[in-house]
Amino acid sequence: MVLCFSLTLWVNPAQASIKLNDQFKATGACEAFQSIRKGTNPGNIRLTPNTIYPVTAKNKEDATHYYLKIDGADPSSRWVSIDCGQLLGTSIPQPPNSLNTDNLLAISWQPAFCETRPSKPECVTQTEDRFDASNFTLHGLWPQPRDNIYCGVSQENERLDRAKRWFELPDIELSDELKSELAIKMPGVESGLHLHEWYKHGTCYSATPEEYYRESLDLLDQVNNSVVQTLFVENIDRNIMASSIRNKFDQAFSNEAGDKVSIQCKRDNEPTNRKMITELKLNFKGNIETDTLVADLFKNGKTVTKGCSIGQVDRAGLD
Repeated sequence: MVLCFSLTLWVNPAQASIKLNDQFKATGACEAFQSIRKGTNPGNIRLTPNTIYPVTAKNKEDATHYYLKIDGADPSSRWVSIDCGQLLGTSIPQPPNSLNTDNLLAISWQPAFCETRPSKPECVTQTEDRFDASNFTLHGLWPQPRDNIYCGVSQENERLDRAKRWFELPDIELSDELKSELAIKMPGVESGLHLHEWYKHGTCYSATPEEYYRESLDLLDQVNNSVVQTLFVENIDRNIMASSIRNKFDQAFSNEAGDKVSIQCKRDNEPTNRKMITELKLNFKGNIETDTLVADLFKNGKTVTKGCSIGQVDRAGLD
């Protein structure tokens, strides 16, 4: 995955940016844009002629812009017109794990999460007929190892994120279609979770928030369209064993897929003190594109312990 960071809207929202590992020699003092569409250039950054910059992506196959790493700029990754210089065709040595293809997909059972965090805006508004009452929702897609975080993020933005001041972070640009879909399938958008996940994890995964969230939701959809989701819906208000959940992953995706899934549980508040299933963590290995199958990613994924052995599938609505 490309280790860079941008707040840009794709020129064609339906098409992913193309990842590159090259170098670019500037021939002019061209502007370096944070957003192609808006033409924004924080800090009035321009290229220095005859300087060589790392290139991590182009905006489309028939490119009009390259995505460069510019030291001293904030954000440091910018879009520059291809007319500003030329690619050198020289690969940039990558540090360890920079092309890492190990990822962990964390998906939530939102009703249980809301029992433990009832004051969250997305929990106050939850109803039994909303998407997250009967489907898994997106928590995040996390490049591994776990310390692979905040790639190219400024110290100030990292500080804001760690302080959970998520709505003070710069907004991210997504196509209208994806923005609407994300609001449904990631209820935490109401609390700024999408900003937190992009800055902490997404910047180490992809060149753009659009690509990061499009591919995350494609993986989530495959789980929600499987017998794993059916198992949870059919057992609302009942306990299910971790072994049953793992067996359904085997059935849905591939033998031993379940061994790559851990189950997370939390206790409800008193007096019920129920142990509820709040989240599943899926361990993947392999390059992820918009058409990548979860079954393929599970094949070489990391085998993990099952987590909690049994938990209740909570019903939407605060009890």
